[in-house]
Amino acid sequence: MSEKTAHDTDIYDPDFARRAERTYRRLVLGGQGLLLVGILLLWHFGSGVLFDPFYMGSPLGVAGVLLADLTSPRFYNDLWVTGVEMGLGYLGGGIGGIVLGVALAQWRLAADILDPYFSALNSIPRIALAPLLVIWFGIDLMPKIVLAATLVFFLTFYCTLSGIREVDKALINVARVVGSTERQIFRHVILPGASAWIISGLKMSLPYALIGVIVGEFLIASSGLGYRLNAYSTSYNTNGTFAMLLVMMALMMGLNALVSLLERRALRWRGDVLDQNAAAY
Repeated sequence: MSEKTAHDTDIYDPDFARRAERTYRRLVLGGQGLLLVGILLLWHFGSGVLFDPFYMGSPLGVAGVLLADLTSPRFYNDLWVTGVEMGLGYLGGGIGGIVLGVALAQWRLAADILDPYFSALNSIPRIALAPLLVIWFGIDLMPKIVLAATLVFFLTFYCTLSGIREVDKALINVARVVGSTERQIFRHVILPGASAWIISGLKMSLPYALIGVIVGEFLIASSGLGYRLNAYSTSYNTNGTFAMLLVMMALMMGLNALVSLLERRALRWRGDVLDQNAAAY
């Protein structure tokens, strides 16, 4: 019996599991690094040999454009403009989608009446709204903010609506039986139960906020990363176009990392609340 226990302890040794996990992470990071180096080497030595640098540029050319941009005050002004437009559009669309999703999840009749209209509005290509947005809001920041907000709104709205509807009705009934008020039920049962859906909607909609802003800046702007990208592409500056794409990728990777951190904290709060509710009921 003792030998079996010792054998089991060896198999499930937590120190061994941690070391194995660290080794696996190093392998993943190493593989990712080697893949990136391979792509850059192929790009560098293939430029002018395997493909025309006019169409594909080169790593050194992209690095030169990036260096020039990063030392230019105008670049940081463009980055700030895009960041403000994206942030306001993301917050406006996200908050509006969550609030309306919560409201219609509680009011089924209104949700069923409005459903075909929301579906019709969501099917409109956002780029087709640009002329109207210019007429309504001018050519400053607001059209890009509204364009980003419309993309974020529908994702967060549908995720919130679906998440609340998927909350276990048995938990809600138990909470009512023990005398909980509707506010307490929403705070301690519905919100924790739907939080994973809501956070997922916010996370998925983050790239769309940037897409909306960039599309808007392509069409109507005198500053911003989209305006700079458009200037590079229309002047056939392939290296500059790739440089701006890399800047946008880096921006999105940083924002995704931030949202993932908030997601882990929120889901940890959700787990604590659900554990408390299970103990209470």
